[in-house]
Amino acid sequence: MNVSATVPMGLHFFDKSPSWPSEQLAHLRPPTVLLQAGIPCVVWAEDALSIVHRVPTVLFDTQILVSDDDLHRAAHAICSRLPYAMFHDDGPGWKDVRQFNKDLPHAFDIGGATLFLRHHNPEWARQHEIAEEIFLHAASVFHFDIHDPSRTCLNPEPPSEESRGVRFPTLAAFYDALIATQVYPPRPFIHRRFECRMESWISYLTQYTLSDKGICTDSSTGPDKVLIPACLDLLEKLKPENRPYLIRHLLDIKPLERAETAMEMEAIRAEECRRLGLQLSPSRPLPYSPRLRARGRDPIVLPPRLTPYLIRHSNGHRGIEWRPLAKYASIARTMLR
Repeated sequence: MNVSATVPMGLHFFDKSPSWPSEQLAHLRPPTVLLQAGIPCVVWAEDALSIVHRVPTVLFDTQILVSDDDLHRAAHAICSRLPYAMFHDDGPGWKDVRQFNKDLPHAFDIGGATLFLRHHNPEWARQHEIAEEIFLHAASVFHFDIHDPSRTCLNPEPPSEESRGVRFPTLAAFYDALIATQVYPPRPFIHRRFECRMESWISYLTQYTLSDKGICTDSSTGPDKVLIPACLDLLEKLKPENRPYLIRHLLDIKPLERAETAMEMEAIRAEECRRLGLQLSPSRPLPYSPRLRARGRDPIVLPPRLTPYLIRHSNGHRGIEWRPLAKYASIARTMLR
C-alpha cells in the first residue's frame, strides 16, 4: 500500500486502494457472480469508494447497482451461488434517526427497488472480511445509467482474474449520481440518515480522490478562490445540471435549500434540452420533510441566488461565471452568490 502524502490532522492520501487484496476479493465475490451470470452491475457505496477511488473507509455492507429489470434475477444468482438469503426485514444501519422521524423508516424501499440479502452465518462472514449484508439496488434508485459504458470503469489492480471485469462508477458518474440522489432520494420523504451518508460520500470523493492532497482551490492569483485544474476537468465531465451544486461544494459555499437546488437543476436541464433539441422529461417530485409535516409547517423558501456556470474564456482558459437563471434576469442586480 502506497501512501502519497500525510497532512496535518492525521489525513493520509493514497495513490492506490487502501483496501487489501484479500478484503477486496471477499467483497467482490457477489458482483463477480453477477458478472459470470451475464448480469450487468456496478459496485457501489464504500466498496467503490475504497477499491477504485482510494478513500480510506471501512467496508460495510456490499451495495450493487443492477438494471431495474434484472433486480430479482441478480438476487437469485447471488443466493444460488453464495451463502446468502433474501430477507424482507432491513438492515438497522439505514433506518432514520428518531429526532427527525419517529417512525424510523428505512432509507430504501426494501422488497421494491432494493433487495436485502443477509449471509447465512454473519459472525463467520465478519471474521473473514466478507460482507454480512448485501443491498441490491435498481440503478434508478441512484439515477445511474448502468448501460452507458462511459459511466463505469475497471479496478486498476483487481485482486483476482475472475473479478477483473467487475465495473465501478467513474468519478464523474459517482458525483452525478450522488448529487441527483441527494436532491431526489429513493423514498418520497427526506431521510436524514441517508442524506448525511450521501453528503459524506461526496466529501470523501472531494477530499481523497479529486483534491490535491486536500486542496481544491488556489487563491494565489487574487482575492477570489480559483478551482484547481483537476476540479475544472471533473466539472466538464459532469452533467450540466449538477455542476452548480458541486461548484458551491468545492468553493466551500453554503448549498441552496433543496427546493432551490431542484429548481436550478430543472432550469438548467431545460436549457440543455433546448440547446440540443431534445425532449424534456417531466420534473421529478420533491420529497417532503416528515418533521415539518408533523408540525404543520411549510418548507422555507429563500430568495433566489446567482448560479455558477462553468465557462471557457476567449483565451481558452476555463473559469466560473455567476449569473442568474433566465427566469430571474429581471432582478439580477439584486441577487447574491
